[in-house]
Amino acid sequence: MKQGGKIAGVVLGLVLLCSVPLAAARPVMSYKGVDMSQYAKLPLPQTVFHSWGQADAEAAKIEEGWKNDPVTVPWTELQLSAFVKHKIMPTRGARGLALMHVAMHDAYELAGQYKVNEKLAVSMAAAQVLSYMFVAEEKAFERVAYQLAARSAGTTPDKLPVEQQRALYIGYAVGHALVAYADTDGAQRGWNGVRLQWYGDERYYGPGTWEPTGPYFYYPPDEPFAPTWRTWALDDASEFRPTPPAYGSPRYVKDLQELLEINAELKPEQLASAKFWVDGYGSVTPPGHWNQIAIGLARKAKLGDKATARLFAQMNIAEADTFIAVWDTKYHYWTARPVTSAKTLLNKEFKPAILTPPFPSYVSGHAAFSGAAAEVLAAYLPQAREEVVRMAEEAAMSRLLGGIHFRHDNEDGLALGRNVARKVLAKFRD
Repeated sequence: MKQGGKIAGVVLGLVLLCSVPLAAARPVMSYKGVDMSQYAKLPLPQTVFHSWGQADAEAAKIEEGWKNDPVTVPWTELQLSAFVKHKIMPTRGARGLALMHVAMHDAYELAGQYKVNEKLAVSMAAAQVLSYMFVAEEKAFERVAYQLAARSAGTTPDKLPVEQQRALYIGYAVGHALVAYADTDGAQRGWNGVRLQWYGDERYYGPGTWEPTGPYFYYPPDEPFAPTWRTWALDDASEFRPTPPAYGSPRYVKDLQELLEINAELKPEQLASAKFWVDGYGSVTPPGHWNQIAIGLARKAKLGDKATARLFAQMNIAEADTFIAVWDTKYHYWTARPVTSAKTLLNKEFKPAILTPPFPSYVSGHAAFSGAAAEVLAAYLPQAREEVVRMAEEAAMSRLLGGIHFRHDNEDGLALGRNVARKVLAKFRD
C-alpha cells in the first residue's frame, strides 16, 4: 500500500490487521486514534431533512437483520440501497465499498480490544463513511447508529449510558480515520474534459483509438485520473497490466468477427445474460452485485461476524484495486470499442444490444471485477469455488453478448482481476 502522509500510515495500521490469520485475529495494536476519555464529547448528529423517526425505522430494520445475519451485512445492504438511490457510478462504488468494509472490519476488531459493543462500533464506523459518500444525507446515517445505541439501552439518543457512548466513539474514531484516508487517496481530482493534454505526449492517437460512441456520444471518458488513485494492496496500478492484440491483427479481427456473428443471431437467453449482468445507471453497480452474491453465499455457509467482516473487507479491497488497475490499462492503451472497429476495419454498421460505456474498451471492467470477487470468495468458501468461477465467466461473457467487449477484453480482464485478488489475499494474511 502506498503511503500518503500521516493519515495513510494510521490507516495502514488499520488495514494490516487483515494480515492476521482468522483463527488468531487480534485487535489493531498500531492504531493510535482512540482517546477513550473523549467518548462523551461526540455531538448528537443534527440534520435538516431527516427525522429521528426515520432513523429509528432504519435502525429497526438493521436490528431485524442482526437476528439472522452477521453484524456487517445489514450495513452492506444499506450501502447498496444508497447506491441505487443516489445512482452512484461503479467506479465510485468500488472505492466506497472498500472504505466502508475496511472501517467495519477494523471497528469490529478494535471493539474487542476495548470490550465494547461490536454492533454499535461497526454501525458508527459505517455511518461515518456513508456520510462522507452521500453528503446530501447529512447526518442521517449517524442518527441510525445513535438510534441503535438507544434501542440497545432502552433510552433515547440524548441520554445514552457510558457503555453505548464508548462503543459509538470507537466506531467514530475508526470511521473518521477512513474518511481522512479517503480525502488523500487521489479520487478528488477532477477533469473538465476540454482537452486530453493531461494524458501526456505518449498517448496514442492513431487507428484503433477510443472515440465517443452512440447513441449518446458521452464525453469526456469516465474517471481519467483513476490510474493515479492510491491502491490498497498493489504496489502500482500497472503491476499486472496486460497487453491487447494489435489493432487490425489476426487475433483482433478474429475476435471482432466473432462478436459480430454472435450478435447477429443473439439468442433470448444470451440477451437475458447480457442484461442481467449489465448493472448500469441506477443499479447496485457491478462490485455491488458481487457483494449481493457474497451475502447469499455467506448466509448459506453460516459465516460468523468475524469471518464475514474479513471476507468482505478483503473482497472489496480487491474490487477497489482491480478498478484502479483496469482504468490504468484502459487509459494506457485507449483501445476502440467494437462498434467503432466494426466500421473502421470491416465497414459494417453495428448496434450493440446494450449501451456502450463512455471509456476505452480494453480490458473489461465487469470481467475484472468478477474475476477478483470470485477469487476471494473461493478462497474463503472453497465449497463454492465452482459456482463463483462459473458466475465470473458468465459475467465476463455477457459483455461480448452485449456487443461492447471483445473476447480478449474479457479473458484478459478476468485474469487481471484474479491476479489482483491473489495479491490482496497474500498481502493480508500471515
